[in-house]
Amino acid sequence: MDYKKVNLVYFSGTGGTAKVVDAFEKAFLNHSIDIERTELNRKYEPASLGDLLVVLFPVYAFNAPTPIDEWIKEVPMGQGRPAAVISVSGGGEISPNTACRVGTIRRLKRKGYHVVYEKMFVMPSNFLVKYDDSLCAMMLRAAPEVAEKAVTELLEGVQRRTIPYGIDRLASMLGFWEKKGSKIFGKHLSVKDNCIGCSWCETHCPRENIRLYNSRPVFGNDCVLCLRCVYGCPQQAIIPGIGKFMVVNGGFNISKIEIRMKHVTVFPRIEDVAKGPMLKGVRDYLMESSNNAESTQEKSLLETHTKI
Repeated sequence: MDYKKVNLVYFSGTGGTAKVVDAFEKAFLNHSIDIERTELNRKYEPASLGDLLVVLFPVYAFNAPTPIDEWIKEVPMGQGRPAAVISVSGGGEISPNTACRVGTIRRLKRKGYHVVYEKMFVMPSNFLVKYDDSLCAMMLRAAPEVAEKAVTELLEGVQRRTIPYGIDRLASMLGFWEKKGSKIFGKHLSVKDNCIGCSWCETHCPRENIRLYNSRPVFGNDCVLCLRCVYGCPQQAIIPGIGKFMVVNGGFNISKIEIRMKHVTVFPRIEDVAKGPMLKGVRDYLMESSNNAESTQEKSLLETHTKI
């Protein structure tokens, strides 16, 4: 496909989806395609649409988060413009997440976009379960390989659409209530005595839902449960009043994981670090990236020998 400009529109709570966007941006730039990158840090961020729209988001309760829905509602009509939908989760393409893109695709179609491609990426989990650093690092290293494959397929005109499980469609519909619950979660956030009033949470909240009064954070009614404030507070002073079980022990910081694992070159086998049925989606994703890396190396060697 002859794409001159691609729009990457995304929401990222604690950084995982932003890492996937980084990988897509690099892959498109490697093909000399201009990129416009739009992060949804407020209620609506306009974008001058190009030849291809790529919407990326973390999976929240088997769906896209509210900022994605709001952006699509306001975006100009697509008039047949092609679009891709990329979801990001800690579990991969397994039930109950297989229908997580259905609502977004439906909304894009209503706005006149032709969705030609969809795919799940896997990033370190910040919800319920905390992964080992080695597994997290393997996910981070896999993103560029999988993104390069996705971009290559898009440029070659490959159409990739999936069929979700019927039960997952129901889960996706029921997940609507999580969006209501996230507002309740946000209203019940509280601040410990060690808060120093630095305003980090106010500055970094993607919904502008936190305001400082008398040097203390006050939480509004527009939380989307991204957990950015909970994990990102420099003093670790913000704690949930309800839903504490969702927050992983020891916190979550994807940049610190990268720093800790930066110089690691030898990793365990995928089968050893991603065991069991619950990690099947993770295992499949890492295997895909591994196979793609091997294929790229073989192609590079073949081209080298051909030139010689």
